[in-house]
Amino acid sequence: MDDVVLEGEKVRLRDWGPSDLRSLEDLLDPARPWHQTNGPYFGAPTAAAAEATAIELTTTTAERPDPRASLAVCDQSDGKLIGRVSWYWESRQTDWRRMGLVIYDERYWGGGFGTEALGLWTTYLFSRTDALRLDFATYSGNPGMIAVGRRLGFSEEGRFRRARRWPGGVHDAVVYGVLREEWEQLNLSGRRPT
Repeated sequence: MDDVVLEGEKVRLRDWGPSDLRSLEDLLDPARPWHQTNGPYFGAPTAAAAEATAIELTTTTAERPDPRASLAVCDQSDGKLIGRVSWYWESRQTDWRRMGLVIYDERYWGGGFGTEALGLWTTYLFSRTDALRLDFATYSGNPGMIAVGRRLGFSEEGRFRRARRWPGGVHDAVVYGVLREEWEQLNLSGRRPT
């Protein structure tokens, strides 16, 4: 099977490889700021868990799934690894897929890299599956991820008020989603930034 490479103006999404290990270990460090916005109520991973994740993502296998479960997000200008997109089953029995996006490198926050990455990923998943919808979950303490969803034309489909309590505060849990036909219409109208 051919390698997956999705090209945008700011980012390139591509398959993981062994050469990503050292960079990914640094980006997954439990002290990095992204852990404070990406579900901080779950707690930062231990150093051993971060290392295990890095090894798992960068170990190539002979047979990669189609569609991919995860791709590396890289800066288009220099190829630097900056984040990750992913998807998983919220419910396989009902064909409900949920996406994820993390821009690990805080120097890339607020510059449109995450918006473009999630846009490319959404198009890829709709093109490689028969999914009727895609969504992502976040919380009200992550305004960057909420902004990504709004910029891409996703609808706020659920808000569970004051659902996330932890020592850092209380926040709403939110879900943003898009239907296949809505995504196709955004493509046709040219409104979507990817």
